[in-house]
Amino acid sequence: MSSSDNQNSPPWTYRMDITPTGQALPYPANSDPVALLNLMINLQSQTIELQRQTLEAQRQQLELIKETTQAAREQRARQVADLERWQTSHSDVLDVCKDSLGKLEQVHASLLRDLADYIAEYHENLVDGDFALSEFVDRFGPRLAHLNTMLAVLRPLAAAQKKPNT
Repeated sequence: MSSSDNQNSPPWTYRMDITPTGQALPYPANSDPVALLNLMINLQSQTIELQRQTLEAQRQQLELIKETTQAAREQRARQVADLERWQTSHSDVLDVCKDSLGKLEQVHASLLRDLADYIAEYHENLVDGDFALSEFVDRFGPRLAHLNTMLAVLRPLAAAQKKPNT
C-alpha cells in the first residue's frame, strides 16, 4: 500500500488489503446445466470431506474425554482410600474434628459478618482509595483464606462415619 493511500486516514489507523488465498472454483460463465451440476457435485464432495474430518476430530476428543474421566475416577478412588486408611489409623481424632468444625464454622461466620459490616461502613473509601482497599484485603484476606483451608481439611474428617470394630 502506498503512503498516498494512507494520507487521508488518522495516524493511529491502518488499512489491510485482504485477498482470498484459497483456490477459487470457476463459476461457469454460461448457464450450462452440466457445468453447474459438476460444480454442485464438487462442492458436495468437499462438504462431505469436511464433515468426515470433523467426525474424526470429535472421535478423538471423545477418546480424550474418556481417558480424562477415567483418570479422575482413579484419582478420586485413591483419595477415598487414603482418607479411609487415615480415618482407621486415627479414629480417636474424628470426634474432635467434628467438634472443632462446628466451632471453627462459628468463627468463620463471625469473620464474614465483620467483613460485611466493614464493607457497609467503608464502602465509599474502598471504591475511591487504593490504600483503603489494600488495608481491607490485608485485614480480611489472609484470615479468610486460612480459615477456608482449615474448614476444607476438617469437613471430610468430620463427615467420616466411624466403622464399627469387628
